[in-house]
Amino acid sequence: MSRGLAFSRQVAPLRHARRVLSTTLSVTVLAAGLGIGLAAPARADMFPDNEARRAILDLRSQLTQNQQSTQNQLAQQAQQIQQIRNSLLDLSTQIEQMRSEMAQLRGKQDAATQQLNDALGKLQTSQQQLTQRLKPLEPVQVQINGQSYTVQPAEKAAFEQAVATFRNGDFAGSATQLKAFLAQYPSSPYDADAQYWLANAQYAQKQYKDAIATFQGLIQNSPNNPRLPEAMLGLANCQIEVRQIAAARKTLNTLVQTYPQSEAAQAGRDRLAKLK
Repeated sequence: MSRGLAFSRQVAPLRHARRVLSTTLSVTVLAAGLGIGLAAPARADMFPDNEARRAILDLRSQLTQNQQSTQNQLAQQAQQIQQIRNSLLDLSTQIEQMRSEMAQLRGKQDAATQQLNDALGKLQTSQQQLTQRLKPLEPVQVQINGQSYTVQPAEKAAFEQAVATFRNGDFAGSATQLKAFLAQYPSSPYDADAQYWLANAQYAQKQYKDAIATFQGLIQNSPNNPRLPEAMLGLANCQIEVRQIAAARKTLNTLVQTYPQSEAAQAGRDRLAKLK
């Protein structure tokens, strides 16, 4: 609205000058048609309105200035547009670089993940192998004469092997293994049973005096062992073999009195009857 009003004010003097010029030309043409000569002073007065000229010149100057200002604005806008384009191009380049870097990082991450999985797989395999190697060395629970004990796998295997050797009839081999077992595992929960089988292996080889010593050690050191009645019967048998009749009778009487309901006590009664 303000620009239009200013423009109208600028154009008004021009319109006035045009009207003055048109009127002057009409008068001149009319005078020529009537044959009226105009004096020189009259011609000098045909363009008395200098204000109109100045208005035209001012208008032209303002138009020129407006055109120049518009061109400058367009040039600035073009420069700004070019700057925006350059910024967008730079941004697009940065985005593309970021995408490339992200792709590289993703590839590295995938590779690292695969390496980690491989390492975890190797670690799991190593742990399994270590567990298998340590398993023979881990303590195991065993039942010995109705009670639970914790023993080493090698300890258990050595005792069972010695007993198996005895049951296979190799009394000498069994005695050797049992002696080695008692020396290697002096505090083993198998100790009383090992002495029992060793005494029997010695008795089977007619090593009666050795068997007597082994049976007596078992009876003295393990008074609550469930094999004690059988050990006392075995001791009496060895004493009879070496003609220690009084000692044998004493051993059998103790067996019958202490364990009257045992099978060994019944066998001991039979031995006593024969000794009389």
